[in-house]
Amino acid sequence: MRFSDTLKELREKNGYTQQRLGELLHVSKNSISHYELGKSLPDINVLIEMTDIFDVSMDYLLGLTDYNLSKDILNKSFDKTTKVGSVIESILRLDKEHKNDMLKMLRYIERDNRDRHNTP
Repeated sequence: MRFSDTLKELREKNGYTQQRLGELLHVSKNSISHYELGKSLPDINVLIEMTDIFDVSMDYLLGLTDYNLSKDILNKSFDKTTKVGSVIESILRLDKEHKNDMLKMLRYIERDNRDRHNTP
């Protein structure tokens, strides 16, 4: 997805008019319209502010990924001593065989969890 599309989707999903988002970002309604039409791009400071307003990562906002791994998500506690970002880094360091094993295990656990919560 392109930045212009992502911005419009996030704005509408969060219930902002172009006018209101412009006010929050200290830019004009016309600037927001131009961003959404792909006629112009915001400067880096406005982009950073958008990531905070929408609680998304810069990569997600710019349409470089379909996954929103914002700093808030990455910094969430996975358990008492480990953050989500650290878990992701650990998984990425695994060799291909162990990554496949991890994925199989995750799918099994998800299925088991779903079955437990769908059983009357």
